[in-house]
Amino acid sequence: MTQDKSARLLDNSRFYILAISGLLSVATASYLRLQISSDQLYYIRTQQTFGLFCILYWYLALIISPIGYVIGKRHIKQLEFARRAIGVTAAFFATLHAAISLWGQLGGISELSLLPSLFKWSLAGGAISVLILLILAVTSLDKAIELMTYKKWNWLHRLVYGGLILAILHIWTIGSHLSYPKVQLVAFIALAILAGLEIFRLTKLLNDKYLHLNKVEYATLWFSMWAILLVIIACIPIFVEDYRSKHVEHRSHSEMEHTQGETLD
Repeated sequence: MTQDKSARLLDNSRFYILAISGLLSVATASYLRLQISSDQLYYIRTQQTFGLFCILYWYLALIISPIGYVIGKRHIKQLEFARRAIGVTAAFFATLHAAISLWGQLGGISELSLLPSLFKWSLAGGAISVLILLILAVTSLDKAIELMTYKKWNWLHRLVYGGLILAILHIWTIGSHLSYPKVQLVAFIALAILAGLEIFRLTKLLNDKYLHLNKVEYATLWFSMWAILLVIIACIPIFVEDYRSKHVEHRSHSEMEHTQGETLD
């Protein structure tokens, strides 16, 4: 009986994903510790790396389903099966990212009160995202689906999109690497692809169930909805405040005052 369970476990792709993720977290933390002597810089780099891993796994977990919808789930059957483990891994790295940020980089919950209001709101959004991922990870077990019924479970797991929006806002408002244009471009392309696939799935469901449009009308509807969503994504830097721009504005203002002072002198 034990041998049968071990054999089933070793044949399960979810087991390897979770095991490799655990090893990756240990290897990453160990490598960064060897490379960085400063404790504070070590905490910063570690939480940034784990945050990146979280986003990569989260993105992969999200994009698998719409890709399967477009090309047929039978073509990515193994990825569909592994999707839950990928989502659990995203929750794992999100938890590590949050824990290191709070108790390593900041020094504890009591230090949150000293942060600027923008940081507080951003961290609150990030915390909600982590909570959503943890809830979805816990309810990803087969037993949870049986207890909840698939319909309720499916509705609950749609919270992942709300969590993603909060995570995007969290990253934009206080993430340091988004100051680089190339990073912004890669992020926009990734979101554009995901949005296009998700809108394709949504419009197809609406068309099959309610609209019954012809191919040209359906393609026009899909492209129009996708274009609107792309505009919204592109407008995030315009309408959402971030600490980097405020810092640059403050620095520019200070430099201008300093230059004026030297001129007067």
